[in-house]
Amino acid sequence: MKNKDLIRLADVVLGEAVVTLLSIEDGISADSVARQLRAMDSSETTPDRREAIALALGEVQTEFIQSREGRDAAMLALGALNGSGSSTKK
Repeated sequence: MKNKDLIRLADVVLGEAVVTLLSIEDGISADSVARQLRAMDSSETTPDRREAIALALGEVQTEFIQSREGRDAAMLALGALNGSGSSTKK
């Protein structure tokens, strides 16, 4: 399968995962989407779709890590602005 087609199919399976979560009224988060993609992978028999699911899962996990790192940095900065963080009360 061509790389362009694989990327397109990964977008499709990612969309399917989100639609499934919406249809069961589950929250949409990186964790829930990753969980749904893993569930889809466990029942998928088509090699191209399994490869696309793996690609989509990798993208979700990468975004989740980057988002978490950004949030952690923001919380540290907020703590520094508020005077909390490494200082101790006496």
